Amino acid sequence: MPLDIRTLGATVEMADAEVARTSIFEAPTRHLSAGESYAATLVEELDTDLTGQSKVWIPALGREVWGTEADLDENAYGAAAVALIKDITKLHYQISNKVPWEAISLTIVRLCFALGIMVVNLLFQATILYYIYTFVVEPSVKNVQVMYAEFRAGIFDEHGNIDDEAWANYEGKSEVCQITMSNLNFYFGILVLWSLLMMDELRKCERVVRDIAAIRHVDKLEDQMCYSHRNGYDVDGVCLVVGLTTPMKWTVLITVCVPRAIIGLVLLFLGYQWLASSASFADMTLNAMALEFVKNIDEILYDSVLPRQLKQDIADTNVFKIEERKTKKDLDAAEWKAYRRTGLWVIVMIVGLVGFSICVQTVLPFDLTELNNHCTAQRTDSQTPICTHMTFSGWSEDCYPYGSHYYADGSHEE
Repeated sequence: MPLDIRTLGATVEMADAEVARTSIFEAPTRHLSAGESYAATLVEELDTDLTGQSKVWIPALGREVWGTEADLDENAYGAAAVALIKDITKLHYQISNKVPWEAISLTIVRLCFALGIMVVNLLFQATILYYIYTFVVEPSVKNVQVMYAEFRAGIFDEHGNIDDEAWANYEGKSEVCQITMSNLNFYFGILVLWSLLMMDELRKCERVVRDIAAIRHVDKLEDQMCYSHRNGYDVDGVCLVVGLTTPMKWTVLITVCVPRAIIGLVLLFLGYQWLASSASFADMTLNAMALEFVKNIDEILYDSVLPRQLKQDIADTNVFKIEERKTKKDLDAAEWKAYRRTGLWVIVMIVGLVGFSICVQTVLPFDLTELNNHCTAQRTDSQTPICTHMTFSGWSEDCYPYGSHYYADGSHEE
């Protein structure tokens, strides 16, 4: 049988590879200590699947660079940011290159549509916040203040001594005992959840600010975008924001990020005030859900109004932050920085919540111990059902005899 040179060469290469694997994994010349191994790992450049980086050709630089992509929020604010950066740049390119009016007009419509959604969103949110404060929060605050004032005026004498007989016969007992601030555990529990919800919104705004600030500076509008397709300005598609001029960067920050932060802070404070003035525990829960609806107006407008093609265009646009190739040391430093940033946010949230409850809120005195102490029995009576029998085979019907009258405390008479 003739000798096949290719087969022989492949066999030799496989044997050499096996020897190399054996020498690397089975017979090391020297074992590294754990400290030496970790130190070596810190400075070693890692694979892209570990760092999240990618390599992109930047025409303005004439070379490939390493960097990290970051998504823009897919809501009314993200649509406005993409319109300002991408569509204004594209419009400048089309006008400079005398592109037919049909293409220019489409870019103008896309730009106006996206910016219009953000303007409508800001007007909507500002108007809703004003009406909620005027027609909901202020009446709610007055209502709960009147209940508490009547409680103190009718149950206590001028020296602050309790009249037990007056409390026993007090008609507004069931209403005043539902004031949410009288139960600090429930009150602070709902406020903490609302704080976390708004902290998420404000942190998203902060991330956009950091991403925009991290984009490199360019001098020309045409150097801002990098398309995956060589005719990107004509056919669109996936594109990266690789640079921003100084005017464009400040325009995005002032027109998109600042209004979003202001709306978030106003909504946070308004939510605190509304939740604190809730006249019952059920109302407080429902009010928190209503505030979530107001917070999501930007996403509702984005999902319901924008055409699918425009939403796809926004989803295909990411910012690209040029960076050096990352090592394990860089990843560890970034993680520590993220923990410190999160810790700072939590501290600010706690300080803001406690400061509002103790110093800033104008609803009721913070210490409602006297009300809470007298409402313990009332709450127990209101929370105790008159029947705990299962409905199976009519067992629960025995709890409701004919010809009996039940009172709020669960007692009844024939």
